[in-house]
Amino acid sequence: MKPITYEAIRNELNVLSAGSETSGEQQAPDTFAAQIVNMILRELRGIHPAWRSSIRSEQEYETLKLNYVKAMMEQGVNTMALVQRGLRMARANPSDFIPGPGKFCAWCLDDGEWLAAWQRMMDRSASLSRLEELVRNECEFDARKLDKEKARSLFERTYNKWLQRERNGMLPPESARLSPRAVTTEFDRLRCERGVPDPSTLTGIFKRVAELGQRYKTNKMGK
Repeated sequence: MKPITYEAIRNELNVLSAGSETSGEQQAPDTFAAQIVNMILRELRGIHPAWRSSIRSEQEYETLKLNYVKAMMEQGVNTMALVQRGLRMARANPSDFIPGPGKFCAWCLDDGEWLAAWQRMMDRSASLSRLEELVRNECEFDARKLDKEKARSLFERTYNKWLQRERNGMLPPESARLSPRAVTTEFDRLRCERGVPDPSTLTGIFKRVAELGQRYKTNKMGK
């Protein structure tokens, strides 16, 4: 794939005809994004009436167009089905302003799986994938201190970030886990078999530890 540069994107936009915008087949990300960006922004301008407030000149519009193309290329938005999903999300969004390239691409790639993963986390159910584990590791502690809407928004952002890394093959490898048997030594086995030693046979700190062990055992048996 050729380097993603603004010059390369401009060249694509200049040479591709508007008549190929509606192709539904998966294409190379650079070609597809350059072909479809005019239609996407035309739709978004119709959906979001306050678009002129954030796009005040032709130069700003061209910059937005280039950033949309680059974001789509980088994140793999390369089919009409994905674009249509993003436009449906845009129509459901209450904002009057055109979404940024990153948000629109996240809408395109949102398959709804994050909601199920979110519910599993809130129910304290087991995660179903390495992706879910990484998302929980990053945001669960903070999410449980927030109100529901803020927590869900945090989870969604974190999920989309890790989902993109998964699509790019950039998830960290799973750490090796030792089985319980592997960390049980012969000393541990003998200690369990023999129980608490007699403090009278010991001296110093070992006698004190044995006394504490006997006291704990007595208290436990008395409950």
